[in-house]
Amino acid sequence: MTDHPPESSWPRTGWRPALVRLIAAGLLTCVIAAYNRFPITFPDSGNYLDNAISLIHGREPWFFLRPVTYGVFLMPFSRAQTLWLLPLAQGILAAAVIDLALRTAGLTLSTGRFLGLIAGLSALTSLPWFSGQIMPDIFTGLVILLCYVIFWGGALPKWQRRAASLLLAGAIATHLSHLPLYALLGAASLAGLALGNPAERSWAGLGRSAARAAVPLLAAIAFLVGSNWVFHRRLVLSRSSSLFALAHLVGTGAAQRYLASACGTHPYRLCAERDSMVASSDWFLWEAAGTRKRHEPELVRGDSTFLREAPAIVSGAMRQEWPALIALGLRNTPRQLALFEIQPGEHRFSPPVESTMRRLGPATLRRYLTSREVSGSLPVEAASRIHYVAVGVGLAAIVLSLALLHGRRDPRLRALLGTLLLGVVINAFLTASLSSVQARYQSRVMWLVPLAGAAAALRAFEEHGRRRAPDG
Repeated sequence: MTDHPPESSWPRTGWRPALVRLIAAGLLTCVIAAYNRFPITFPDSGNYLDNAISLIHGREPWFFLRPVTYGVFLMPFSRAQTLWLLPLAQGILAAAVIDLALRTAGLTLSTGRFLGLIAGLSALTSLPWFSGQIMPDIFTGLVILLCYVIFWGGALPKWQRRAASLLLAGAIATHLSHLPLYALLGAASLAGLALGNPAERSWAGLGRSAARAAVPLLAAIAFLVGSNWVFHRRLVLSRSSSLFALAHLVGTGAAQRYLASACGTHPYRLCAERDSMVASSDWFLWEAAGTRKRHEPELVRGDSTFLREAPAIVSGAMRQEWPALIALGLRNTPRQLALFEIQPGEHRFSPPVESTMRRLGPATLRRYLTSREVSGSLPVEAASRIHYVAVGVGLAAIVLSLALLHGRRDPRLRALLGTLLLGVVINAFLTASLSSVQARYQSRVMWLVPLAGAAAALRAFEEHGRRRAPDG
């Protein structure tokens, strides 16, 4: 049985019904933010909004710890009158990318079925917790979905492919972890195409796929480097990446072991602090007594011996400790994969967020302070239990649906399932290897598993209905 090509135009009924459909889907994803009575926040939300506010007022943003990309995205929403539109905008983006990926796989859903799918994801998965949050984490799942579209969306209209590539470039640039995520997932996707059906393999086609996939990655890198040059005259991806890498190495103890062997010949600034270091990346970055906080005045001035020496310490520690670091990453990957609940400690009052909301006016500050998040009454434990069940059901649906579809050649569906599941695993490996194991890092993408299960089930039902049609 041959594949059914994806729809060549979108939408058949015109752009207005399609826009209404996406707005309705976006509204469904706002369920958690609406229940909270305010967009969901995280302690870093204030930093991102501060960058956006600075850009709006023509001031230089201080985006030392975070890329400026998400701050640029937030600019239309960083006013008291428009802040509430952010969960809707991110929900619409998520719905549009989901729709695009499903159509790339040959699944064109009616409006009713599509809204039912989004309603299910909004009620049962972590999707609305991140689409409704003032954080770039929603874009991690979109990077994975758009990677699939870039490689398998050849039958889509040209304007949709270009729009997907542009959105993918922006999504990659919102967070530094998206660069290796997309690079590894893209390499795996290209390998999958190369190892596919030999009769259909075209080396020229593989070259075109590789070039097409490289464009959004290079565009994201160019934007990140360009923004650092424009604002800080530094041709770097990030001025703080070595700081985060050093924090991870301190958390594992690798940095302390390297300093113990290197301080005799390399008088690093941190040599005097080695014995007092706590083996915790959170302590290193965020605690008042931690290394970054103690050196923050010189970091703000942009003249930091500590920061200049950080790349050398990271490089030396990784050369010395790489076997232990790889082993630790591999050990932590299964832990990270299995840890994706919504954590109560991340949804609480935050002084940096309060400070930013104060800048947006007393009404916005009041709404933040009276939100369920600040009062600690969000149902995070119940939601987490539901998310675990939904992921389990999604995995079961994938296995059962593939069994029902046994013998049917359906490379685009299998590529969708493979891309989503592999993306989830790569995200776990990267975060477990480059940072500490934290539930938020994995929960930001685990909604893709129920989505994959739903896609497989829809295709199985579609095939079942097609087989029964002649008997009707």
